[in-house]
Amino acid sequence: MTDPQGNPATQMQPYLGMAGHAAFVKTDGTVFAHTHPEGSAAMADVMLTNPMSGMETSGPIAPEVDFPYGFPTAGKYRIFVQMKHGGTVETGVFDANVQ
Repeated sequence: MTDPQGNPATQMQPYLGMAGHAAFVKTDGTVFAHTHPEGSAAMADVMLTNPMSGMETSGPIAPEVDFPYGFPTAGKYRIFVQMKHGGTVETGVFDANVQ
C-alpha cells in the first residue's frame, strides 16, 4: 500500500485479525477465493486448532504483503485487496488475465 505520493503507507493495522484480505474472482463467476497473507485457512479452523492465537497479527505490519494463490484455470480475474492503515480500510481492485 502506498500513500498519495507513492511512498509506503504508514500506521498499518490488522484488519479482521489479519494483515490484509484478498478475493480472487473469475469474471465468468466460476471461481471465488478469499485469501490472507498468512495463508487461506478459515479463521474458525485457526481458532479450533490454536485457541490461544486470538487470530490477531502480532508485531508491526508492513505496507507490502503477499497473497499466495494459484489460479485454477486461465481467464480474466478481478482481484480485490483490503488493508487497514490509520483506522481506514482501503480497497484496491486489480484485473488480471491468466494464461
